[in-house]
Amino acid sequence: MSFDDRIRQILSLAEAMELNVLVWGPGQASEHFAKREKIRQEIIGHFRNADVRFSEDLEGRVPGAADLSLPEQELLHLAACDVCVVLDTSKGAGEEIAHFVGSGFAHKLMILTHKQYEGASSFPASLRQYGNQLFYDDEEYNACSLVERVLTRLRQVAIGKMGGLLV
Repeated sequence: MSFDDRIRQILSLAEAMELNVLVWGPGQASEHFAKREKIRQEIIGHFRNADVRFSEDLEGRVPGAADLSLPEQELLHLAACDVCVVLDTSKGAGEEIAHFVGSGFAHKLMILTHKQYEGASSFPASLRQYGNQLFYDDEEYNACSLVERVLTRLRQVAIGKMGGLLV
């Protein structure tokens, strides 16, 4: 089998892996919610065994949720996922990044940030630099080609799981 054939085979196996994926970002009232939904649908379309959720889908489903704050519940969501895609276009997403980027689960965050903030020296920018951050431009955002970069990262995570590695 050639390298090209083997790579296609591995990618096909990666897309069949069971993954738990969170998609954090703007809520339904935001103009950016449709992009968040598009990201979720594309992941579902490529990773047939993935469970892809918004945190809103999981609210109250944590045992003892009534006694836990939302960030405490989200910490359990983050612990249970393989990857958390964060569309960094809202105040809420920024707060989630700030809250969890210093946690032991920060490596699970895939933060999607507009290119205009690359190299920024603000406090939020300094927090984001410790996550797995992908910068996009207006063209990538509008054409939703940013999703291809997300899918590439998810394939790498799945391949890592296949090999017993945490990516």
